[in-house]
Amino acid sequence: MKLLDAIIDKCYIKQWTYGLCHLKDRDVLADGIDGLNFHWAAAPKDTRFYADPFVFKTKHGEQVVIYEDYDNDDQYGKVSVDVLNADFSVKKQHTILDTGLHLSYPNVIHEHGKIYIMPESSKEGDLCCYEYDEVLHTLVNKKTIIPNSGLLDSTILFHNNKYWLFATKRGDDSNAGLYIYFSNTWDGNYQPHPQNPVKTNLKGSRPAGNFIIQNGEIFRPAQNSSDYYGKSIVIHKIEKLDEQQFEEKPYKELFPLQNTRFNFAIHTINISDGVIVVDGLRKIFNPLAQMKIFLCKRLKLNLKIND
Repeated sequence: MKLLDAIIDKCYIKQWTYGLCHLKDRDVLADGIDGLNFHWAAAPKDTRFYADPFVFKTKHGEQVVIYEDYDNDDQYGKVSVDVLNADFSVKKQHTILDTGLHLSYPNVIHEHGKIYIMPESSKEGDLCCYEYDEVLHTLVNKKTIIPNSGLLDSTILFHNNKYWLFATKRGDDSNAGLYIYFSNTWDGNYQPHPQNPVKTNLKGSRPAGNFIIQNGEIFRPAQNSSDYYGKSIVIHKIEKLDEQQFEEKPYKELFPLQNTRFNFAIHTINISDGVIVVDGLRKIFNPLAQMKIFLCKRLKLNLKIND
């Protein structure tokens, strides 16, 4: 039966997109996200998806979402940005970073009055960041943070006068092995935690968004891929974090939103300035499009082998 389910599943396109909502008086840690009325971004076609969204406001008050923009025709992700109107409709949209290699998870970092973007670029190898130009909505001043690291979904926390970088690594345990690095500065000289990998668990290792700080306590969203990719988000409460120790405990689990079309999976959550953004996945029955995607993947694979 599992084989039949797998065959049927291959007939469906999997499309991610991001959803936005004003939180108002909602406490996500206490109340979760069920029942919230999300505004979902519309991709121009079923074979293109938007995932790993981060949300922030510029100094000029513009609401911005930055995200992985993946087109199955290209077979790799770019980083795109949407500048939004008050009703979350898109005022401006453009690709902000295209290296020709897969990019995702454009983590937003606020430091020294500036905004920095640190995308996942594990295929390139180096973990890099860029300064965000709030007027032109472009990325400038590229800097390497950790060279030749192959890190996935790197997320930074400032705690006890140090910066802590959480990530998984490209490889067999990309969804299960959690690694921590620490530094006196946010943008370099990171040292590995002596307990690395500090966790090896499909349910709650790979980062799923920025840390949530509430009443002096630290909460870390993480992906649950125990049964399938994007099954849920597990928010952990960090109990211990220093140069020798790390402990966290599951605090709350967030499931895909069943009152929407994008109700099959979820793997990113971010909150900023009273706005919450998540991503959701829907399945679309389209065997012909799936065959085209398969052939496109094979063609690109053959081209790489012949190079």
